[in-house]
Amino acid sequence: MQKKVTKGTGAFYDIELTLTADDYAKWKEKALKEFQKDLTLPGFRKGFVPMHLVEEQVQPEYVSLSIYEHLINKWLQEVVAENATIRFVGEPYDMKQDKKDDDTIVSLKLDIFPEVEVKNNDWTSLSMKKISPKATKEEIDEAMIRLKKNYADYKDADVMARHSISKVSMSFVDKDWNEVDKGTLYVGEQEFDEFPFFVDTFVGKKKSEEFSIEYKKDLPPTVQTKKPEAKPTKILFTLTDIKDVVLPEINEETLTRLFGKESEVKNESDLLKYIDDSISAQKFDTELIKEVEDFLKIIRDKYMEVNIPQTLLNQEVHVRLENLEKRFWGKEKMEAYFKQMGDEKAKTFVDDISLAAKESLEKFFILQKVADELKLDINWEKPVDLEIERKLYDKLTGGDTKGGDKKVKKTTKK
Repeated sequence: MQKKVTKGTGAFYDIELTLTADDYAKWKEKALKEFQKDLTLPGFRKGFVPMHLVEEQVQPEYVSLSIYEHLINKWLQEVVAENATIRFVGEPYDMKQDKKDDDTIVSLKLDIFPEVEVKNNDWTSLSMKKISPKATKEEIDEAMIRLKKNYADYKDADVMARHSISKVSMSFVDKDWNEVDKGTLYVGEQEFDEFPFFVDTFVGKKKSEEFSIEYKKDLPPTVQTKKPEAKPTKILFTLTDIKDVVLPEINEETLTRLFGKESEVKNESDLLKYIDDSISAQKFDTELIKEVEDFLKIIRDKYMEVNIPQTLLNQEVHVRLENLEKRFWGKEKMEAYFKQMGDEKAKTFVDDISLAAKESLEKFFILQKVADELKLDINWEKPVDLEIERKLYDKLTGGDTKGGDKKVKKTTKK
């Protein structure tokens, strides 16, 4: 039995095993002995059926399958042991079997862990631009309003206003005033902001007030009948409940409820600073991710390259498709969406997912290579969120991820 291991054109090795007729006979005997262990025939105890009868009972294709399963397993273990410096990953694929005279030749591919090739070291002259994010007054004000709304009180009201929320009963009726559908509608700030219809229709209406409007196809989606067969001409509305949204005052009691007694946020000034710092930190992270992405794109296009093995790419695509399934609330709904798109568009869609997965993996391994080349102190076993990006930014700007005032290096070459 001969083994041949050859580096492929991508992140894999072509592996070939030549099996002579004698080798095949030896492995066939071992395979038949495995079948013999479980075979029972009249007049023979289990495991003691003569070998010639075992061969008669077992279909030849099953014998061949058993031979190659055991053979390839043993063979691959030997290949891995004999080539300890090669980092093989995943399971074998593209398995083929051919005959050459009396020999049987089995070939397959086995992926290797990605290795980043540095085409030249000019990338070390690159750096990143300094990030100096700052929250605007509008952003701070909006964040303050959102925070207050999360802890708002709701008090009964008699009249619907822009700052109110209302539960509305709907009855869809035909031209003879027969009800053909019904539903419940909730109207509040979001509806007022999205559709002028809600302001015009509900603001100023009183609790328990009943009124009707003409049914039209251009009404907002939440005011449309859900029954295709229904043919309503009017909608009857009844405001069954109205609540005014009362925002809390920013005082010591409110802040204690929000942040706890041990918090350093003691007054409105502290709260504004907390919001300012939080928004600035979020903006910094967003800009940091973009800057690192741009940096890695330049590296990937000009200075480094890496072949992603099919094994890792398939895994990444599988994960992305699983996440897509969750967004569609199940595989069936996702497949229905693909079917609606048509075969060509669906294939393009999946191809785009595969391309994005490949680019993402390439950037990940190049980022690791850059971090190693720059000797960044990274806990690869359990890296902290954005740890690599932050330390890379610090190294290439001579600054820090908190927005220090150190001198800025030249910006990344675009």
